[in-house]
Amino acid sequence: MNRLRLRDMWLPALLVAILAVNPAASIQAAGWSDRLEPVPWFALAGVVAGIVFARSRLNLAFSLLLGAAIGAALSTLQYAWFLPEPSVPARVGAFVNRLSDWVAAVFSGAASTDNLLFAYQMSLWAWTIGYLGSFFAFRRLTPWWAIVPSGSALLLNLSYAPPQLLPLVFVHLISSFLLMIAINSVEKVARWRTESAEQSFSPGIGFAASTFVVGVLVIGAAWRMPVGEVQRGVASAWENVAGPWQSVQANFDRLFASLNPSPQSGRGLTAALTMAPRGSFELGDKPVMRVGGRDPAYWRAVTYDRYTGNVMANSAISSQRLDRRQPLEGSMETDAGRKLIEYTVTLLAPTASVIYAPDTPLTVGVPTVYDYRADPHDFGSLRPVIPIREQQRYSVLTAVSTASINELRQAGTIYPPWTRPYLQLPTTLPEPVRQESWRVVGDATNVYDAAARVEEYLRGFRYSTRVQMPPSDQDWVSFLLFQSREGYCDYYATAMTVMLRAVGIPARVASGYVTGDWDPPTQSYLVTEAHAHTWTEVYFPRYGWITFEPSAIRPAPVRLENPLVALTEEEFLRILESERGVDEFLDDEDLYDSGNFLPLPANQTGPAYPPGLILLFVLMGLVGVGAIVMFVLWARGIGNLPLFARPYAQTLRLATWCGLGPKHSQTPYEYTTELARVVPAAGPQLVAIADAYVAGAYGGKEPDLETLRELKVYCSDRSRSTDGITGWTSGCER
Repeated sequence: MNRLRLRDMWLPALLVAILAVNPAASIQAAGWSDRLEPVPWFALAGVVAGIVFARSRLNLAFSLLLGAAIGAALSTLQYAWFLPEPSVPARVGAFVNRLSDWVAAVFSGAASTDNLLFAYQMSLWAWTIGYLGSFFAFRRLTPWWAIVPSGSALLLNLSYAPPQLLPLVFVHLISSFLLMIAINSVEKVARWRTESAEQSFSPGIGFAASTFVVGVLVIGAAWRMPVGEVQRGVASAWENVAGPWQSVQANFDRLFASLNPSPQSGRGLTAALTMAPRGSFELGDKPVMRVGGRDPAYWRAVTYDRYTGNVMANSAISSQRLDRRQPLEGSMETDAGRKLIEYTVTLLAPTASVIYAPDTPLTVGVPTVYDYRADPHDFGSLRPVIPIREQQRYSVLTAVSTASINELRQAGTIYPPWTRPYLQLPTTLPEPVRQESWRVVGDATNVYDAAARVEEYLRGFRYSTRVQMPPSDQDWVSFLLFQSREGYCDYYATAMTVMLRAVGIPARVASGYVTGDWDPPTQSYLVTEAHAHTWTEVYFPRYGWITFEPSAIRPAPVRLENPLVALTEEEFLRILESERGVDEFLDDEDLYDSGNFLPLPANQTGPAYPPGLILLFVLMGLVGVGAIVMFVLWARGIGNLPLFARPYAQTLRLATWCGLGPKHSQTPYEYTTELARVVPAAGPQLVAIADAYVAGAYGGKEPDLETLRELKVYCSDRSRSTDGITGWTSGCER
């Protein structure tokens, strides 16, 4: 390695820098939080530091530790500088305190809304990716530390980021392809210098350029290739990956709860596992879904049960895999005062990883995963086994509440044991919040009147999507009630939930979409981004979860004063046991989806998979196609030659690729003798190859079995020098 010159590595260094900066730039462009501007610069600085330490005489372990320490120190100083303290030591001290609070949240199960620490950790990751990529590229001549970590970070970020950033994957694939070629060429240069053969890296540039053109064509073809139907095997594989990922995502949402929402979340494509206060935001007007059904409803995606003082989060989740139309465990024991309604949902957004269903869903027309908490009755969310894509339709059979006001007033307060977590409040909840809750409830004598009074009280607050965020050390609800007195639906749903719990009433927060706009031509509800909403659900014994609307921007739910005749549990179970079961409740069986993915219309180009999965398939396909292309280029024309000529032809091809092709005036012996002077270690092999070729070409003598065996041994032999670089002759077996 000491014979490797810095000027030989300018192209690999440039490619490593592109690979490192690419995911960092995608994180900044996604705009998850403020203070992300330094992240790409940390990636570039890590690349420079990696080159410096790779060329030093420090051992491997010490170089990696020292590089990590420098990156951590620089990142800490950079982000401490953003704090408003009067001096550098004070800023560093304040930053370390915030970091220690975040670490405490990691191990205690609490949540954090400190976005500065998100930007700080992204800078650390950017430094690490840049440092490791350049260090191992220069120290060990391996491209994988530059390709794999940066590619993984890019795919993960783009799975949630705007689709406009997807071309960055094209940049990553092309840079990776070129880096592998460049590193391989530099490896040959290092070998030649070890053998005291003065050669330049420039002869390989032509080959790299031609391979670049081939790579662009291959990737372009793969990128434009149409995506077909999702097969059962793919669905199963996706389920195996998505299951464990849910816990990872839950912890990430908990520790970075107040990041700016993903464009996918903004369009309802995903459901975050935590909900934290945000500052200013705007909802768009793009269509999200179209819902066909008989009655208006709230389309719920997820519920939250645990309040930490600054976020709403989810407790530990259990999951149940459900086949198409398989009843949800626990949900089939329907509460009183409900009727069965089937809705059909047609997705208009690119993809969705959550099922929307009002009230108590019973069955879904596609395979799903049911997430619940301690008890199967305790709904958390419904997820499709594989994400729903644009223009796919699925059906949901649900039990919608018809309970009247008088019925809810008489529901009583004898709650099932599994509802106890819905009385949870943090020990840090300010006492004035409890006092205000009791003041608002006043002399209410039943749960419904108490909930209605809290609902009416909060509807008197100002609704705004441009609000001041509560300080990180202040209770969210307390800040709303006594200081800001303005907010949006997340604020009011959380406040109503906390206030009801403070007076002993089980409540939870639900998030999804309101009904949408009725579209007469299609006899369906058109739901857009602007209908995204959060509300409160209150538990009533015998009647289950009932929706309340504490946000003034939406009308309060309309309820009848007296009950209607509704389907009883006995009637429902009797029909379930009949020959046709739940199908008897459906007006039109064709409304059910077949369970398969519908083909996209001709004018639609939405992806069938999540972006990360698509890009992973593209990358795997590119590697396979690239290997085939290289094999074809290597073997082209060789198989038609006589046996004695094949080793000589392979030698010519490999040497020509490396810029060491023969002159027209040279005989085979002259050429192999000159080549042996460049690569002395290959001298004996080259003599044997030339002897066999001359004997066959000029003497008409076919090589015997022993000679062929000898040539095969020579062509598969791998010699290594003391610096660990693969010898030139290893190319024979490729």
